[in-house]
Amino acid sequence: MSLRFLSIARVGSTRKQIAVAYGQKGGNQNVAILEKLVQIRHRLARLLGYSNYSDFAIEPRMPMTSRKVLEFLEEMSEQLSDLANRELTVLKELKMKEEGDAQFGMEDLLYYMKRGEQHKVDLDIGEIKRYFPVKLVISGMLKMFQDLFALRFEEIKDVEVWHDTVRLFSVWDASSSDLLGYFFLDIFSREGKYDHTCVVALQNGCMCSNGSRKVPVAVLLSQCPKEFDGNSALLRFPEVVRIFHEFSHVVHHISNRATFSRFSSLRLEGDFAEIPSLLLENWCYESISLKMMSGFYQDITKSVSTEACQSLKRRRDMFAGLKLKQEILLCLVDQIIHTSENVDIDELIKDLHPKVILGIPLLEGTSPASCFPRIAVGYDAVCYSYIWSEVFAADLFATKFKDDLLNQHAGLRFRNKVLAPGGSKGPLEIITDYLGREPSLQPFIQSRTRNAL
Repeated sequence: MSLRFLSIARVGSTRKQIAVAYGQKGGNQNVAILEKLVQIRHRLARLLGYSNYSDFAIEPRMPMTSRKVLEFLEEMSEQLSDLANRELTVLKELKMKEEGDAQFGMEDLLYYMKRGEQHKVDLDIGEIKRYFPVKLVISGMLKMFQDLFALRFEEIKDVEVWHDTVRLFSVWDASSSDLLGYFFLDIFSREGKYDHTCVVALQNGCMCSNGSRKVPVAVLLSQCPKEFDGNSALLRFPEVVRIFHEFSHVVHHISNRATFSRFSSLRLEGDFAEIPSLLLENWCYESISLKMMSGFYQDITKSVSTEACQSLKRRRDMFAGLKLKQEILLCLVDQIIHTSENVDIDELIKDLHPKVILGIPLLEGTSPASCFPRIAVGYDAVCYSYIWSEVFAADLFATKFKDDLLNQHAGLRFRNKVLAPGGSKGPLEIITDYLGREPSLQPFIQSRTRNAL
């Protein structure tokens, strides 16, 4: 909640108080716990023959070494510096106009980013929501995936399911009419239901000993609102993107043609698993595809306007340089503490902060390490992964799809070359083979700069 206040607090001294309180919320106790966790991880890695924990954690992933990750993060930071500096200049000018003070601190970042967005993006989020009735979003999404990947979805009626709002579909290859798998849509909220949007693999695809193929089965879970008094329930735009992202995982699971079950699930190599879904998120920001999933709730023939589509993309990319710089700082801290022993984490952040965040010092009295949960649990030594996946996804989109979003030939080739192998081939081999060259980070930098201030 404190971060929400930081984006709306107009008084600078209030923002600073909130930011300092938030930056102290974990306190020295959390930092001590984190330092102990890091020591134990290094000990584990040495027992297994590695020089540090980061090399142990990254060896089975796409970069393979911590050195490669550090080089990637440093290059990303450098490439983003020009963009981030331009963004920071805009924020400083806004602060000077509003408060008569050009001195800019971390406590000002969220507030003036929001103010900048209000100045530069003509978009009413409440109005946009009225163009995304749940049923229309789902039907448009299903049509788009069928058209792009040469698939055919058939709903199976009168089947026993665990709730009357759950729908079951079979998936067929549109050309060969081969059955590829099944998926359930369990997207409406109800009491006692798991409250996240995600995909669960119910059955992996694989070849059986008799030569037949066991087909994959998945379920998409979400918490969409239900219709009330005959009025169509509406989705906020971030919910549209989230469902589209997760359904991409469903299609990845169904398209997987690996021989063995071990390589057929959604449990792909960590840095690769999100790349197809992050690639396909781009369709949520392009006019031709977004119009397929939208329609005014009182007249669905009126899709969201081209101008609104452009504003949504511009909003996504607003202050991308500064946002990514903050993420890169976290990733660098994660890598350094997991490659070197006995690091004073607070001092490390204090030293790195102005170097990465364009000269802005760490807010005095705060200890960001006390509130970095991803480093402590779940993403230890692999916080870089999401940015890494975004970079690869941007390259795939710019190279293969940007100029023809609904090109079925490109989609079918992506399905066969990238989605079908699953874990049976190395991710870098899959992507390099599909692109016909080594991946590049330039398309990602260019995509974030294109809609810049």
